[in-house]
Amino acid sequence: MRDITETMAVPALLCALGATLIVGSGLNIPLFLALQHFSAQLPDAFWSHATLLGDALVTLVLLGAMAFRFPDLLPAGLLGGALTTLLVRTLKPTLDIERPLAVLGEHIHTIGPMLKTASFPSGHTTAAFLLAGVYALALRRDRLTALLFSTALLVAYSRIAVGAHWPADVLAGAAIGWGCAWAGWKLAQHWRWGKSMRGQRVLAILFLVFSLLLFWLDSGYPQAFWLQMLIALSGSLASLANVWRTWRRPVSNAT
Repeated sequence: MRDITETMAVPALLCALGATLIVGSGLNIPLFLALQHFSAQLPDAFWSHATLLGDALVTLVLLGAMAFRFPDLLPAGLLGGALTTLLVRTLKPTLDIERPLAVLGEHIHTIGPMLKTASFPSGHTTAAFLLAGVYALALRRDRLTALLFSTALLVAYSRIAVGAHWPADVLAGAAIGWGCAWAGWKLAQHWRWGKSMRGQRVLAILFLVFSLLLFWLDSGYPQAFWLQMLIALSGSLASLANVWRTWRRPVSNAT
């Protein structure tokens, strides 16, 4: 397998370049309308399910789903998630770009919340690419990386399909999420507490709490309710397995 840094750097750079070119050439609106028209070939329920996979809490639960087999997922995901949250929450209010609904009004099709402000970048897309990136780094399998990347792309497209974001928003979100996954992974390698047994126990409990909170999340996409419940249930069971894995170790190993 090629160096994982190369695998992750190329898509991130291409997405960042694409967002820059779209903004600079004024193609945001025509591309958005074209992609929305194409997405209308599929039902609203499909796009609701796809966009749910980019919800921040959902991605945290999915991140913890395989932690009992790959413990490095949690510290890397938590650190990468902190970086993405900082960037997204800084850029959105600072740039305060209007969303498609505010610019195009009734000319677009919307699914879910009627959002009008703070468009750039797409938080759902950022979270989806962060999740895909951390899993790619943990599992290091080319075919799985391609599958994860494709799923994250579907989440990105869904943000256009539901009328929430411009094409440049999702491309920028992809670049940020993919890049922060790499940064979070690198930082986690030097986070001694995250690698300690005590740290693993705390993280295991924290991600179990995330899974339980998902049962009460109002995602804004009621058509995806049962998918949300399935992810919450599966995540809770997987997190319980991870809690058991960490707490069954001898106390003397906890550092």
